[in-house]
Amino acid sequence: MDSSLFFLINRMDQNFLFDFLMPFITEKAYLLFLAIVVYPMIKDWRKAVPFLVLSLLCLGIADVSGNVLKHFFERPRPCSSLEDVRLLVACSDSFSFPSNHAVNAFAAAAACSHFYRKASPLLYLVAVAVAFSRIYTGVHYPSDVFIGALWGIFCAYVILSLYNLYNDERAPVMSG
Repeated sequence: MDSSLFFLINRMDQNFLFDFLMPFITEKAYLLFLAIVVYPMIKDWRKAVPFLVLSLLCLGIADVSGNVLKHFFERPRPCSSLEDVRLLVACSDSFSFPSNHAVNAFAAAAACSHFYRKASPLLYLVAVAVAFSRIYTGVHYPSDVFIGALWGIFCAYVILSLYNLYNDERAPVMSG
């Protein structure tokens, strides 16, 4: 079923726009995230330092742990194991499961959304586009990006929960 869904998306109504846009999204998604969060960071600069520190921490932990999972599962990429894959970007030698692009995109969306809630729909839209682009360009199975998305959100949730717990303990107790 994963291969069938992969081919459905990978061979989806091929068109010039997606054939140009999906490789760009898969390789330059960080520019889209930056474009969304720069204005709120400038507008409310007090949030910028904790936002940057926590976002980088979420991304770092998500990326490293996703890479550990890749080496644990050792699943070959569809562009390495299937015939007739429509490949729009280079086929990496690294393993496929989970997609670290999806892990990182969803960890970034979750971390950024924690601080800039109004930007949340756009951030998650970019993360979904990144995940979709990995299948469309021929380098990941749908389950790679689905589990990658869940893992990225989970990693961000753990880090942000610890941050919130720490901040709640430091808050002064108000008595009535």
